[in-house]
Amino acid sequence: MLKRPVALSLALTFFLTLFMFNMSYTFGDQIDYKKIFKNECEKCHGMDGKGSKRGKSLGAPDFTNSEWQASVTDEQLIASITNGKEKMPKQEGKLSHEEIKAMVKYVRMLAPKKRR
Repeated sequence: MLKRPVALSLALTFFLTLFMFNMSYTFGDQIDYKKIFKNECEKCHGMDGKGSKRGKSLGAPDFTNSEWQASVTDEQLIASITNGKEKMPKQEGKLSHEEIKAMVKYVRMLAPKKRR
């Protein structure tokens, strides 16, 4: 008799967890990635992603370069943003994982559009 309430509570916990997981992705698009980029990245990367004068002197990549875009995976970008890289400060503790993933999407949007 005790097995049924335990099974029901486990099922309910599973579905609530699944619901919350899906909700985090649903509202992930609500992140103001442009504001984050402006506050955290523009100083070196420039708002257009080509790199500011300062950023170029520090070796910041040109996000609009298709060859650079093709040479870097999303996982590498997440790691660079999270942990920092060379002169770039880490964002771990400053940005949530969802905000970091939103920044990766934004960097990908700066890639040149492919012609058909």
